[in-house]
Formats: sequence, structure tokens, C-alpha cells
Amino acid sequence: MKYYISTITDVVIEEADGDWEKLSYVKRTAPLAKANGLGIEIAEFCISDNMENSFDAVLPHVEYNALMAEEKTIHAPYNELFPMAIDPKIVEVAYSRYEQTLGYCERFGAAKMIVHANYVEVLYFPNWFVNRHVDFWKRFLEEHRSDVVICVENVMENTPDLILGILEKVNDPRLRMCLDVGHANLTDVKPEDWLRQCAPYISHYHIHNNMGAPAQGRRSWGDRHSALGDGNIDMDALLHLAEELTPDATAAIESYEPETCVEWLKEHRFI
Repeated sequence: MKYYISTITDVVIEEADGDWEKLSYVKRTAPLAKANGLGIEIAEFCISDNMENSFDAVLPHVEYNALMAEEKTIHAPYNELFPMAIDPKIVEVAYSRYEQTLGYCERFGAAKMIVHANYVEVLYFPNWFVNRHVDFWKRFLEEHRSDVVICVENVMENTPDLILGILEKVNDPRLRMCLDVGHANLTDVKPEDWLRQCAPYISHYHIHNNMGAPAQGRRSWGDRHSALGDGNIDMDALLHLAEELTPDATAAIESYEPETCVEWLKEHRFI
């Protein structure tokens, strides 16, 4: 497998307490990726405003990151984007943002675009969620004949069934899965079981560690994005399984400790 580093660590809120105006780009990950022959996952556009009001400030950093690696992916925005929304106008917002991101993939030479499935259990019946996603992606892929592979990432989905249902029904090699192993570790299904079930559709991974879902409070509180060796996922065994079952996939470090993760990958002979 080819390993990447997400530029998630280049997007830092300097004690801003949610003030997006104080986003600071520290350029940590691109030199680290270049020095170690790794790809880059451009994460600046995870925040939709970086495509709008902050675009002029963000663009030089995206261009810088794109120049530092031959192989790239781009993470699309995800906040409030619901391809399966009940309100058709909300669906069109998601369509527009993904269309923008696809354009940036082609502009910067990114082979894959990462999107969130965004399941919200209290809002959507499972069948509705799957079928509306299917309608959305069939339309999107028909109207955009791009070679960019769109990878649907698990976040709040508690089992692989929902995303697998979407991918099976769309049945297009341009729509694959991004298995986020840290998110999988917060569910009732073990990360290795997610991997085994989803392997035929996995094109990309997000790799980071955590201690699983907390005993009390929201499941998302356990989503620490810790270093690869810092959690209860047996990352060595999991990545060996990934390399066995999905040798052509890519995997992006999505941890706030990328330097530690790169050293871990070296020590365990993955890079």
C-alpha cells in the first residue's frame, strides 16, 4: 500500500475557541511527506468556508502542499452536507460542494476525493439513507465523467451495512470506500471485521488510533485521532491485514501526531 499524510495538522485553531478566522497554516505535513516519500491528503477544503471567504488565504497553502507530493488525495467538505437529505435544496448544496472539490482534484492532480457518508440515526431510516445516496451518486457520476475515485468514509455509521449497500447498488468503480479505522473502533463492530467485510470496495484508509467509545457520553468523544501506537487498535495486525486484502489501496495518516506516526510506520516496516 502507498501511505499518505493528511494535512489535518496544518489546520490549527490557535486557542480560538471555534473562531474560524484564526485558522493558522503551519506547513508541518508537506515537508514530512516529501522527506519520507509519502503522498499527501489535502484537508484544507474540509472546511467549506475555505472554498469561499478564506479561499485567497488558503489557496497558496493548498498549492504548496500539492507541489510537495506526486500522489495526492483531497478531502471534501463534510459539515452539513447531506446527499440523502429530505429537503431537495440541501441535496443541491452537497452536490455543489462535491462538484467544487472534484474540480480541485483535477486541478491539483488528486486521484481520489474523500467524502463523508454522514448518517444521522435520528433523522434517516436506513433504507431511505441508502436509496437516496444511490440516487445522488448515480446522478453525480453520470454527470461527471471524471477518473477521480470518490471514496465514501464511515463516520457515524455503526456497521458496514449502510455504506456497503450504497456501493453495491451504485456498482461503479469510481465510487469506493474510505475505511476510517479510528471511527470503526468506536462502533460495535471491530475494525478488522469492518476491513474484512468492506475489502472488495476499499480504495483508501484513514489511519489513527483511540481507546474506543467512552463508557459515558457521546461516541464521538472517543475520536481522538491519536498516534498509530497510542490506542487499543492493534494497528500492526490491522495494517498487515489491509496490505493482504487490499494491496492496491492507499492509507492516509489522519493523526494530530504525524511525526510520531511516520516513525511508527518505519519501525514496523510499512515504509
